[in-house]
Amino acid sequence: MLFFLGINLIATSAMALQGEAAETPIELEPVVVVATKISRPVSEVAGQVSVIDRDDIRQHLVEDLDDLLRYEPGLNAETDGTRFGLAGFNIRGIGGNRVAVEVDGVPLRDRFAIGSYSNGGQELLETERIKRLEILHGPASSLYGSDALGGVLAFTTLDPDDLLTRGDGRHWYGFRGGYRDEDQSWAATVNGAWASGAHALMLSSTRREGSERDNNSAGVVVTDPQDWASRNHSLRYTWDTKDGSRLRFSLEEFKRESQTEIRSILGFARFRNTSALSGDDQDDTTRFLLDYDFAPAGWERMVVRAFSSDSHTRQLTLEERATGRSPSRYERYFDYRSRLDGFEFNAFRNVAWGASDHRIGAGVEWLRTRSEEFRDGFQQLFSDGSISRTILGETMPVRDFPNAAVTELGLFVQDEIGLGDWQLIPALRWDRFDVKAKPDAIYLEDYPDTDIVSVSDQELTPRLGVVRDLGSGWSAYGQYVRGFRAPPHEDANIGFDISVFKFRAIPNPNLKPEQSKGFEAGFRRFTAHGSFSLALFETQYTDFIESRVPVGTDPLSGYLLFQSRNIDRARIRGADLRWQQALGPWRPSFEGLTLNAAVFWSEGEDLSSGQPLNSVSPPQAILGLGWRSRDQRYSASLTGTFTHRQDRIDDRAGARFETPGYSLFDLGAAWHIKPGLDLRLAVRNLGDRQYWRWADVSNFAPDDPTLQLLSRPGRSFSMSFAFGF
Repeated sequence: MLFFLGINLIATSAMALQGEAAETPIELEPVVVVATKISRPVSEVAGQVSVIDRDDIRQHLVEDLDDLLRYEPGLNAETDGTRFGLAGFNIRGIGGNRVAVEVDGVPLRDRFAIGSYSNGGQELLETERIKRLEILHGPASSLYGSDALGGVLAFTTLDPDDLLTRGDGRHWYGFRGGYRDEDQSWAATVNGAWASGAHALMLSSTRREGSERDNNSAGVVVTDPQDWASRNHSLRYTWDTKDGSRLRFSLEEFKRESQTEIRSILGFARFRNTSALSGDDQDDTTRFLLDYDFAPAGWERMVVRAFSSDSHTRQLTLEERATGRSPSRYERYFDYRSRLDGFEFNAFRNVAWGASDHRIGAGVEWLRTRSEEFRDGFQQLFSDGSISRTILGETMPVRDFPNAAVTELGLFVQDEIGLGDWQLIPALRWDRFDVKAKPDAIYLEDYPDTDIVSVSDQELTPRLGVVRDLGSGWSAYGQYVRGFRAPPHEDANIGFDISVFKFRAIPNPNLKPEQSKGFEAGFRRFTAHGSFSLALFETQYTDFIESRVPVGTDPLSGYLLFQSRNIDRARIRGADLRWQQALGPWRPSFEGLTLNAAVFWSEGEDLSSGQPLNSVSPPQAILGLGWRSRDQRYSASLTGTFTHRQDRIDDRAGARFETPGYSLFDLGAAWHIKPGLDLRLAVRNLGDRQYWRWADVSNFAPDDPTLQLLSRPGRSFSMSFAFGF
């Protein structure tokens, strides 16, 4: 009920906003880069873009990427159980490595997971470094290539001058400490920035420690205890020349370790004979970046960027089976490494031709990704201590796909054509991708007769956008955009063979790229006191790739065969409404109050079967009221989240847990004690409501024993203390 009351309130308020007198467009209208790869006001963008900036991160006491997206409807962090945590991102119902994620233009690796003990996710970024997150909703392959079938998350991290503006311009030192009750975690960050003439340097270090995330399990006492720690060290150097150019060098290291004792699933299903289960996991990422941003005579901007990123996941699982035919101890090891090296060059120029103005952008991108994965382990009998390297019919070590090198080359061109109040934005991108499988002795020993698939293909992805300035701060836009996703090498060449259960995965040399056609239209308004936007979208997908699905039984061996395959057609459509308004201009007694609201609705359908897409989350509304004192020393906020129950589920593969609807309220407050000294507090889920996010449990059966543990935290608090000089 509260959900629909929220929708009615926003709709009524939006009509009131439309009836306001014309005002000067707001000077602080968001300027974004993600939509065109060069700075543009949001009102000139043909597509939906949202921004989470440094003020939002501080206000909501963001401590991880899950926190970061808490009030962003239509965008979900995908998680994987109590052990592995964040797995990836989902925009408008599209996830699973279909959302491009970049940090200062450097891509994050794709996620890879197989079985219950092997999971390499994307939680490889320290939120303390984030200055800004720009989100491009919907297909964006015309600018970002294969990875952007669902959209783009573009993170920008802090530069030295972002810290120096808080000090005397020559040096600045800062410390922030934080505590979060829901996982008993604390964080400590030390920053330093120095400048001398055109040169500036920033050093930053963050340490976090915590335990398992709390839940609201209504008296259930079985938990999965976890101890985790992360650390991040970063160095950034900038050189600003007299002509406005900037050379930047960055080096960053991120490391996360966790130890988990998994109790919740013991005695259930395939773990019915398991008496003890624990995991010891480690993720390491190192990123290197060198870029040069300059504007030669006659050009608006040029950017040259070179980067390298190396991510390494190591996971050790210990299992004891005290009952059953052969009581044993198992040790399993998973190793997944991904190395990305790339180069990018973009150039932008303004040209006047007759009665039209053109802002032409073009670029070239090259990326090579090298991936390696293997599993190892042994089984030891309790009876005599004998050791076997064969587990469930697999003789260790094994690779689930051969070592591979994926090379991608992309060329794009875009023209923003100004015709008075109209702007046309045609764009075209050409991509070529080559997947070279490199089987080694480990892979060939297990799959000597398997045909290795090497994939080479190319794609053209066009886009056409139009923006119309309607006056009085209003604008309208529409766009048609194509998207694609190249077949992942691990899907094309997947291989596992579990003889005990007679399961076998086989490569698919005929996998085709996923394709999409997106249609979107919207209205926006930016005024001196607020903003309003409404986006309507529909995206049609063909040849969607389902990973490792059963395709039948081999008549010769009796094995159940699994293979990645293309499904025919799918569709996702929906609406996204957002509104922000300062209330002081409406009534003097409301000075300092700001209203924030958002509503997101979407539905997805497999057009081949008529069934819903389980990747699409239920409708959600966000309503927030913020207050800031006249002297800017005190601020507070109250935010409500209203989520509909999940009642559109494809349960052909088995019953799924249906998440109930819920209403949450969060309270935050800040005291700016003096310049450079802040204290912030937050209380989340004030009503101590038990609830589940669909993105966390969409694959779980109603009787799964971990469901209670995956309920989100009840009432919890956070605090943060920061000072700088």
